[in-house]
Amino acid sequence: MIKTNHYYAIIKPYRQDFITNPRENEDKIMQDHFFYLKSLMKQKKLFFAGPTLIPEDPFGVIILEAETAEEAKNLLKKDPSIKAGIQRIDDLRPIRLSLTRK
Repeated sequence: MIKTNHYYAIIKPYRQDFITNPRENEDKIMQDHFFYLKSLMKQKKLFFAGPTLIPEDPFGVIILEAETAEEAKNLLKKDPSIKAGIQRIDDLRPIRLSLTRK
């Protein structure tokens, strides 16, 4: 049996005004980002994802399910928003999900 680990990630846009002043191409990239995360959920590689709602300090929280930290990092690197350079991986660390609601 393969052990699945969880990894907590923070991704941040490179521009502070990313939410309040999006550039033309960023809408398409963020749509691709959303569909990429949905595909990870279907593959059971994504446990949770969502953006924070404070425009002055935008970032996204992601919890991945992966066998290794390297796999988790590679999943993030394939994200269209990371590949396009409009967001970056700010933090990635293992996490134990002690309590979850079904």
